[in-house]
Amino acid sequence: MASSFPANKLNTGMILFARVLRRVNGFIERIVMAIGMAIIAFAVLAMTGGAITRYYTGMGYDWVMDLPPIMMPWLVFLLCGVLLRSGSHITVDFLPRYLKARGQLLLQLFVHVVVLIATIVFLIAGVEAVALFRMLGQVMELEFDLPMWYVYLSFPVGFSILTSFSFELCLEDMIKLRASGNSCGDEVL
Repeated sequence: MASSFPANKLNTGMILFARVLRRVNGFIERIVMAIGMAIIAFAVLAMTGGAITRYYTGMGYDWVMDLPPIMMPWLVFLLCGVLLRSGSHITVDFLPRYLKARGQLLLQLFVHVVVLIATIVFLIAGVEAVALFRMLGQVMELEFDLPMWYVYLSFPVGFSILTSFSFELCLEDMIKLRASGNSCGDEVL
């Protein structure tokens, strides 16, 4: 498998760590995508099945209609990291058109560092929220009792994945910056 990192002798330890992290995160990304597809498939099938059952029998199960929206935090927070890692998230491309290549790398590093810091803050808040709802013992009353902390568990799980992915992107940006610093001048703008 070819690496996207420059082949010169920068810091081989950092490059080796970045390669290992890229492979681990690639594996995590495939698992998260499979879970995301399963959640969407379940939501579509449950809603369709519920509508068909109601139409033909006149009865339905409330949990079939209630469970898909409850599963959306799992879909959203798990896929945040995948979207960031693949560059598929929403961006405003105002500054990059005015910056040279090195300036774009610095801006990209700045954005990834801000995302990493914010993600760590949200991860800590998510862990605290799960602990609080678990301690309170609150449940969602469907046709079965679903502990509320199960839904809030998507926050720390998703943000821990996003932390790993944003750390990988920061590391890659630093490697690219060091490589560009060796090959071109210090001109940023």
